[in-house]
Amino acid sequence: MFGLPSFRLGKIFGIPFEIHSSWIIIFVLVTTTLSTGYFPAVKGAAGSPVWVFWVLGVVTSLCFFASIVAHELSHSLVTRAFGGRVDKITLFLFGGVSGINDEPGTPGREFLMAAAGPAMSLLIAALLFGAGLGATAAGSPWWLLAPLGYLWSVNLLVAIFNLLPGFPLDGGRVLRSVLWALTGDILKATKWAALCGQFMGWSMVGIAVVTALQGRSDFIWFGLIGWFIAWLAGASYRQEQVRSKLEGVTVGQIMTPHPAYVSGDITLEQLAQEHFLGAPHSRYPVLSQGQIIGIVSLPDAKKVERTDWPYVQVADVTDRDLSQISVLAETPVQEVLARLAGQETGAILVVEDGHLAGIVTRADVMRLLQDSLRQ
Repeated sequence: MFGLPSFRLGKIFGIPFEIHSSWIIIFVLVTTTLSTGYFPAVKGAAGSPVWVFWVLGVVTSLCFFASIVAHELSHSLVTRAFGGRVDKITLFLFGGVSGINDEPGTPGREFLMAAAGPAMSLLIAALLFGAGLGATAAGSPWWLLAPLGYLWSVNLLVAIFNLLPGFPLDGGRVLRSVLWALTGDILKATKWAALCGQFMGWSMVGIAVVTALQGRSDFIWFGLIGWFIAWLAGASYRQEQVRSKLEGVTVGQIMTPHPAYVSGDITLEQLAQEHFLGAPHSRYPVLSQGQIIGIVSLPDAKKVERTDWPYVQVADVTDRDLSQISVLAETPVQEVLARLAGQETGAILVVEDGHLAGIVTRADVMRLLQDSLRQ
């Protein structure tokens, strides 16, 4: 995303949680706005030390983004309850995103998965609103009432905004689930929901441009979010088109059968001289006594000092995580796309009866898509 790294902070309910580098921008922006504009203008705050505003700004920003994580976590937990896979939750420039790669399967599941996030935001808003009423009745100071007021109102706005019927916002996914249920065609439903998302996104951009021409800059961020929504809507539809082309196709149908392989007991020097130099392959399955032990690529060899290649065996640098780099021939191609995209080697081994049957690479999937588009 944006070519910048993400930093993993840990896991929440077993789901990896990351912060993307771009999140720092929005965190600083929100904190600065609260500390220099919102809190100093609150009734009763006049005369308070500047450091109080900044402490409140930082704490309130962290609480706000914690509520965004709760929003995304709701999506993720409902997805997992239906047997879906959630790779991670990431905070980034435009908020938060759940790494959900599995399709919902049914319109009803998508409805519940999409509605879970806004429902959590509404719940948080209601709880904070109630807490604010209680704090007001108790005569609490401004530095407690102001953050509560901000947090309940911003969570309400997050819920309302996400419920707008523009794909891929939560409301757009709700719309897609309804259209999917009515038409029975997820691709057609995605197309119409994505068109709504693009219309909404470009409308937001238009509003930002008009206000900018009038000399106002307060809608620039609004326009950036609109552009992102419009772009993401188009990308999501193209992704659904790809998924529909791959539906029903198994790994065994596109694999290269009986691929070239190397023995785990040869040295990296032999691997380079006999298999990488002048050869068309940049990775090889690795076997030891006829059994698959993993896959080795040129980047794996380069992790070892060149002078040590004559003394290091291939088995020592082989990726041995067979749960991630091997599948059965009957596995749907859709299920390995994320793994192919995320792996440095860009290849998956195909196994039948415990033996190497073939190999599937990113290039194999691209050829399948190109052939499908020509039909």
